[in-house]
Amino acid sequence: MVNESAGSICYFDVKMGDDDLERIIMRLYDDVAPRTCRNFRALCTGEEKTKELNLHYLNSIFHRVIIDFMIQGGDITRMDGTGGYSIYGAQFEDECFDKLHDKPFLLSMANRGPNTNSSQFFITTAPAPHLDGKHVVFGEVVRGQSAVREIEMIRCEGDKPITDCWIAGCGVLDDLPTLTGDEVYSDYPKDCTLDISKAAKVLEASKMMKECGNELYKAQDLVKAKHKYLKAIRYLEHDGYEPGESCKKLLTTCQLNLAQCYNSLTQFKEAVVYCNKVLDKEPSAKCYFRRGKAYEGLSEFDSAVADYKRAIELSPDDKSLSNTLLRAEQLSKRQRERDRKAYSKMFK
Repeated sequence: MVNESAGSICYFDVKMGDDDLERIIMRLYDDVAPRTCRNFRALCTGEEKTKELNLHYLNSIFHRVIIDFMIQGGDITRMDGTGGYSIYGAQFEDECFDKLHDKPFLLSMANRGPNTNSSQFFITTAPAPHLDGKHVVFGEVVRGQSAVREIEMIRCEGDKPITDCWIAGCGVLDDLPTLTGDEVYSDYPKDCTLDISKAAKVLEASKMMKECGNELYKAQDLVKAKHKYLKAIRYLEHDGYEPGESCKKLLTTCQLNLAQCYNSLTQFKEAVVYCNKVLDKEPSAKCYFRRGKAYEGLSEFDSAVADYKRAIELSPDDKSLSNTLLRAEQLSKRQRERDRKAYSKMFK
């Protein structure tokens, strides 16, 4: 269970490239490692920075990521894992080893050996008992575990992320935000502490996530809507229960909604992927239409025409489909004409 008892509350607003991730909120173990916590807290606020030393996590990156182990950041001087600086000087001593690395989402100090703490830290993504007695655990992530998981799963060269994951904002909070709606469920089923071992429980949770996604979509908060649909799909597809027909039907609905969301975000390749997942199970006029829109967005007009024709076969009374097909056929014709002209110039 997450420890939400007294302790300083710090946060990171992280970007993965240009995409905003969920805010990571951390509760510090001030009573266990007060000196270590003070260093981390001050680096979050930037209150100790000087003209000579930028003692601030702002704009620093997560430079090292290892799946099923940890994500590491906090190199405020070199950004590559070879630097770092604390509010006490270049390095400071290990404070205590009372807390163990016995679960994911623990906040611990990175070092280069005994008593070499600086600004670098890591967040565990799995238990790491081999680090016990060597690294100081001084807090844990209490909100935004999904952002930690997204960073964990980023593509890397070696253990360095290909896309920068950087801290675009950081600081302290007076209070821990109250969980509302589907937020009581962790973003990833494997991190969930509530009972999701029965189909009824999964159905209840996933419906809540889907409805939240629908409301966000109506409000045109498309990125958050996308994350809600993805969350519902993760719960419906997790291995820890036996899905019934209601869960399977809801999964299809969420996949269709997600495809529509991706189309609205102009992420057309992703829309095609989720349409294919639905069509692998059953033919659907709505799904053919949404995949057709995605193909249009990708300028694959012949494929769009084929999908609109399939949609009309399944829903012949829908007049709007005929107009959509006509427009796609015109776009396909123009594309062929452009291609023909381009090829003819090659052989003059």
